[in-house]
Amino acid sequence: MMISKTRFAVALFVSMFALSISEASAQKQSATAARAECFRQANEAAAAVNIANPSATAERNARGVAAYRECARRMGIRP
Repeated sequence: MMISKTRFAVALFVSMFALSISEASAQKQSATAARAECFRQANEAAAAVNIANPSATAERNARGVAAYRECARRMGIRP
């Protein structure tokens, strides 16, 4: 009787441990997907700057960083 209870407890512990690992993996993947989306939005914002402007590089960088930080804030990830 004691052995069957121990086996049940071990099986329950192992299944809960496996579930927590898969949940952590899913959260990491969703954070990676959110970060990729923020990079995409930052690139779009940077590409929208007029290249003929002499200070285009600084403006492009500033808009890209601002867009990335805003997206990261909305998605709830660290910039």
